[in-house]
Amino acid sequence: MLPRQWRRNNGLWTFMLLGLSVLFFLVVPFLGAAQDYPTRPITINVGFPPGSGAGIGSQLFADHAKKYLLKPQPILINYKPGAASAIAADFVLKQPTDGYNLLWVLPDLMAKLVKDGDQLSFKKEDFAYIGTIGVSPCLVTVNKEGPYKKFEDLVDAAKKNPGKLSYSSAGIASGNHLTAEIFQMRCGIKLNHVPFAGGAQAITALLGGHVDCFIGGSVAAHSTHIKPGGGLRVLTVFASERWPEFPEVPTCLEKGYDIERTVWFSLAAAKGTSQTTLDFWQKVFRQTVGDPEMKTALMKMGYLPTNWGPEESKKKADEEFEVAREIFMKLGLLK
Repeated sequence: MLPRQWRRNNGLWTFMLLGLSVLFFLVVPFLGAAQDYPTRPITINVGFPPGSGAGIGSQLFADHAKKYLLKPQPILINYKPGAASAIAADFVLKQPTDGYNLLWVLPDLMAKLVKDGDQLSFKKEDFAYIGTIGVSPCLVTVNKEGPYKKFEDLVDAAKKNPGKLSYSSAGIASGNHLTAEIFQMRCGIKLNHVPFAGGAQAITALLGGHVDCFIGGSVAAHSTHIKPGGGLRVLTVFASERWPEFPEVPTCLEKGYDIERTVWFSLAAAKGTSQTTLDFWQKVFRQTVGDPEMKTALMKMGYLPTNWGPEESKKKADEEFEVAREIFMKLGLLK
């Protein structure tokens, strides 16, 4: 007969081995899934039309990020414009949280959540941020063929004709709608808001002479239209310093108006996505935005590369949400 101590220890070892076996069979499938990811194309969903700053920026990121995937897969751009990205956000949050549908986030979505949050199926806490590729200062632009040659021309005309001058935007409660409202409040003017489905359409309306100005679009969103030979003129920059590309253009701060506004591009997944998948994307994100070619492309596009991580990206989004709430409350747009 076996000694009692030996039998007790043997039973303990048997129990431990049984526990380790169970743990092995529970953990290995998850490790295998993490090692296999991605096994099919990944989609970045964009809430603005092709040709917009969001569309160009997301495609730029996708083109560079592909080479950092452990297993090569296409990264597709799915355009779902409308409602300041709310349509795209709703779509992503209704997909499985497996990391194959991501969201391209701009400040517009925070403004939309503030203004129409009670009508939406999601809230800002439903997103897990991966990172932010860059920021681009906002502008006030006019048609070169129009009567406004400098900043004072537009402001003076707006003060003399309240509500008659018009501005285009990427939609009601979009980021540039919010910026335009801040601009009007600080300058003491009232403009007529003409919303469109996206920034590209808003700029097209200005190029066609259908509106008087475009307020709050970024350097990146204006693309070649503000470069030499383009059809638009920049009147002011909402930044602390003049933009290097047009050093002759004053900032709003120089003109006595305390306005600093930027557009940023972030990548996010749905809350509930596994930490393993988020860690994977955070690594790919850092490598992509740290790529010298990517940095150069961003700067040519009109963005200052940032490479912010999840915490800083979330903080920026939360700050934008609070700014939007403050402004919309002052405008009486919130209940």
